[in-house]
Amino acid sequence: MSNLADRQRQALGQIAEIKRISCAIDHALQHRTPAAVLITSAQQGEGKSLFASALATSMASLGQHRVVLLDLNWYRPAVHHCFGLESNQTMSHILQADIDALVTKSQGQRPDLLLAPTDHRDHAPMNGDVFGTFKHLIERIKQAYDYVIVDSASIFPTNRMMIDPVMLSAMVDGVVLVVQAGFAPRQHVKRACTIMQAAGATMIGVTINQHRPTLAAPS
Repeated sequence: MSNLADRQRQALGQIAEIKRISCAIDHALQHRTPAAVLITSAQQGEGKSLFASALATSMASLGQHRVVLLDLNWYRPAVHHCFGLESNQTMSHILQADIDALVTKSQGQRPDLLLAPTDHRDHAPMNGDVFGTFKHLIERIKQAYDYVIVDSASIFPTNRMMIDPVMLSAMVDGVVLVVQAGFAPRQHVKRACTIMQAAGATMIGVTINQHRPTLAAPS
C-alpha cells in the first residue's frame, strides 16, 4: 500500500506542478491570446514531448481556452505515442488542407492534436519555402485556437533533417526549454539558451524534468 500511496502522491504532485507551470506561462504571456508556445530542449531524450503533451492537457483541462498541440518534430515524432494515436495524414495534406481537416478533435477537456505526417521520412530536408509554409500554418491555427503548443526538435545535435527549433522560434510568442536533471551537460544548456536568445526568441523560461530535491542530512 505504501508504494501505491507514494505513486499517487507523486502523480498528484506532478499534476499540481504542470498546472503551476501553465499558469506561469499564461502570466509570462500577459494573458494574451491567441498565443503560440514552442517547447524544445538542448538535447534529444529530455522529455520535451511528454512535457508538451502534459502542458497542453493541463491548459485544456481548465476549460477556459481552446488548446491545440502541434507535433512539428517530424523526424522524431512522439506526441502520437503520448496519446495512443497513429497519424494518417501525408505531408502534402498537412501543408495544404483546411485546419478542420488537419486537426484530430479530442473529447472532453483535452487538447486537439495535429500529428506528424506518416511520410515525413520520404521528403527532402526542410528549406526556406517550407518554413514559410509552417509560419502560415501556425498563423492559421492561431485564428482557431487560444493556445497553440508546438513540440519541436531539440537544439542539439544540429540536424538538417529536422525542423529547426531556432527557425520556429520566430513564429511563436514564447519558448520553453525542457532540461532533464542530470542528463544534458550544463554547457549545452547554456549554449542552447544563448543560441535561442541570439536568434531573438522570447524565452519564457526553463523547466527542469525529473528534478529530485536533495534532502538535508539530519544534524
